[in-house]
Amino acid sequence: MPYQIIVLDMDGTLLDEYSRVSDRLKKYFMELRASGKFIFIATGRTLKEVRDVWPHDLEVDGLVTANGMSVFVGQEQIVEHTLLPALVSELVEKARSKGIYYEVHPNEGPSFALKQDKPYICERITDPKPDTVEENEWLSRKMSVNERLDWLDRLHALNILKVYFFSKNAELINEWKMELDNLKKQIAFTSTSSSEHSVEVAVANVSKATGIEHLLDKFGLSKDSIMAVGDGENDLPMFKLASYAVAMTNASDFVKKHADAITDYSYKEDGLYHFLQKTFEPSGKGLFQEQDFVQN
Repeated sequence: MPYQIIVLDMDGTLLDEYSRVSDRLKKYFMELRASGKFIFIATGRTLKEVRDVWPHDLEVDGLVTANGMSVFVGQEQIVEHTLLPALVSELVEKARSKGIYYEVHPNEGPSFALKQDKPYICERITDPKPDTVEENEWLSRKMSVNERLDWLDRLHALNILKVYFFSKNAELINEWKMELDNLKKQIAFTSTSSSEHSVEVAVANVSKATGIEHLLDKFGLSKDSIMAVGDGENDLPMFKLASYAVAMTNASDFVKKHADAITDYSYKEDGLYHFLQKTFEPSGKGLFQEQDFVQN
């Protein structure tokens, strides 16, 4: 295939359920880049959340974080957006009044929630896990609450990249999404979902696609040579931008309808590696052989 640029989502796509990148996928990335292909990551995670899980020895050509709110090439940040403080305050207040799990993600430093809300936020991720919640999302929420969230005495609303909301009750999160849509009539912002149980708020008219466009400009590349792989509704803008869109088999039927192809295996089965290897090495004769790879 002629695709020069490979754009990849992280959760539910590149990472397994424990937020790891397999050894064979890491090595295949190196092979693809050595062959002249560009690999961009486009994720809903903030830079800190990416760094929390990203292998230190794995390099990519460009990174779009927080659904387009920030864009990086190496150590250089070429794009930065932040939410209006008044919007952050209103969103958190409304979520608290409804008992909805929330995380506030600043441009620098760890994500946080208010200390007084810790009891109800912890209660929102108690087992059992609903069948409709993906294991990677459930484990990520538990890790956030137990290890990564700062619990603050008061809200800091300046320099915020995104506000994340989650509920194991899909009906409740859908009602919240509708309320967010109504709020957009008063204040402009974007809301995107990576699963049916979550929604994130970012600056208006910002998406993974707008972030990718900045990378294309930086490298002098054309969108006609993009293959994008993802699994969530927040991947749809980059699907529309790309020449070839690929949905993971674990994606919802709605996302799959917008894809040109679907992987044979899920994110739990290293489906991205299998798809890329089949696509770019149809003979199976790459620089690395199957026996050379060891899973994490």
